[in-house]
Amino acid sequence: MEDHGNYIKLLDEQFFNDGYKLCDTFLFAGFTKENLFAAQKQLYKVIDELNNEFLSLASKEGKPSACKMGCSYCCHQTVLATPYELFFLAQFVKNKFSGQQLDTIVQRASAKASVTSKLPLEKRLRHKQPCPLLHPEQGFCRAYQARPMACRIYLSSDVKSCQADLETPNDDSIFPQLYDMPLHAGRMMNEGFHARLRLNRKDNLQAFENTIEEGLLTALNDKAIDEWIAGKSVFKKIS
Repeated sequence: MEDHGNYIKLLDEQFFNDGYKLCDTFLFAGFTKENLFAAQKQLYKVIDELNNEFLSLASKEGKPSACKMGCSYCCHQTVLATPYELFFLAQFVKNKFSGQQLDTIVQRASAKASVTSKLPLEKRLRHKQPCPLLHPEQGFCRAYQARPMACRIYLSSDVKSCQADLETPNDDSIFPQLYDMPLHAGRMMNEGFHARLRLNRKDNLQAFENTIEEGLLTALNDKAIDEWIAGKSVFKKIS
């Protein structure tokens, strides 16, 4: 058990360093929106490739993933994302949608935020309500390419466990059967990535996470990312 714990610690350190170095590669030339988005895009590419390799191996070992297009049980829970993830997501949404489609996403985000913003964090994490980016009829993510890290590493081996978690949110004995490796990899790469963002910054680079619904409403403001890069706190801290 001790050897396994040491192995996990070393693995986490490696993923942290990978996230740090990846961010440094793009931000070395300057902390700009363009460099940040390029780094974010590469971070997602790396974690997606890692996930694909892991899932391929899991399938060969008789432990295939239950995740597939149209399965949206996990898209009803609270998802927390970092500021840079929310800005990347907002940029994607603004580029892909306009007019009534964009208005509908904003309305759905506002509707969910009006409920979740009033809940303490513990209850918020248990709350089940469709993500504002979930297609209401076809059950797929409308911003799949830009989804946050938490969504990318939420990989289940048992669809029934995900359904049970959605239907009984207050039962602590029921939880989705998620693969550990993608969770470790994504979380630690994100931590390393953000550690590099904070390097040598004397101002306040807002670090805490926000919900997709609240964060997206803020990030869709065209001025928000420039203010955040300049050191201003633009997101409300959840409690």
